[in-house]
Amino acid sequence: MRPVIIKAYGGFSPATSETLEAVQAVLRDWFIEEDAAELKGDLLSIGYEGDAFPDEDIVEALKPFFCEKAWGKLDYIDLEAWTLRRYTFTGGQLGDHTATLDKALDPCALH
Repeated sequence: MRPVIIKAYGGFSPATSETLEAVQAVLRDWFIEEDAAELKGDLLSIGYEGDAFPDEDIVEALKPFFCEKAWGKLDYIDLEAWTLRRYTFTGGQLGDHTATLDKALDPCALH
């Protein structure tokens, strides 16, 4: 069994079946099982652990669904580089911050 190098967790709302399909299309392109993303009501939930994850492609797939009511985040944890990259989605805006895992819990690390 290969060690987990990448972990990705997040959520995006409001989401629809079209949002889920856009994300699952990216997952299929990367040969990642589609169940890494699921729709729970109007919340798109993402959970993945493995070798690689297309975080930037997933964010691009979500952009058409940004609106004033949109909110959420995607945490991309790279255990090899020892970093946490956090994408935030708020009011139609995208935030993108990276911190070392040593500092990720500091209040200002991801702002």
